[in-house]
Order: sequence, then structure tokens, then C-alpha cells
Amino acid sequence: MSGEHGSLIKHLSWLSRINVSEEEADELKQRIEAVKRLIDRLLEARVEDVEPLYHPHDKQGLVRPDTPEESLRQEDALLNPAKTENGFIVGPRTVED
Repeated sequence: MSGEHGSLIKHLSWLSRINVSEEEADELKQRIEAVKRLIDRLLEARVEDVEPLYHPHDKQGLVRPDTPEESLRQEDALLNPAKTENGFIVGPRTVED
């Protein structure tokens, strides 16, 4: 696994603390390259004279109601993370000094 997408996959797996094998990384790399090719094809489409489509359906209210539900207790949320500190989940540093 090398190249632009290889280093991206390696970095994302480190950030998410997910072990990705070489075979999985190669498959992910191929999938990312396929998505990139699709996006490149979409960007080639001539859309200068096309009116924007704001919503494909005339229906409204397709969103479920926002009703409060019981949330996860802090103790339960802190059971699985690799590292916790003072009641918080500690993740890898993503911003450099």
C-alpha cells in the first residue's frame, strides 16, 4: 500500500484506532479510487443550462419528530474506549502545536 490513498488510509486507521490489514487497505484504496473516478466523471457533466433541483419530491415532513430519549450514562460510555481521563474519552491528537 503506497501512494496518496495509501497514506490516507494509514492515517485514518491510526486516528480511528482500527487495525487495517494490507489486504483491507488495498481493497479500501481500490474503492477510494473508484469513487474518485466517479466524482471526476460527474464533474465533467455540462450543467450550465440546468435549473437546480432543490428536492426530488414535493413531499414535506419526511423527517422523524425529534423526541427526547434516555441518553447513555457516562459510566456506560466510558466502558469501551482505549483511554479515558477524568470522565472523558481521550483520543489521538489530531491538531499539531
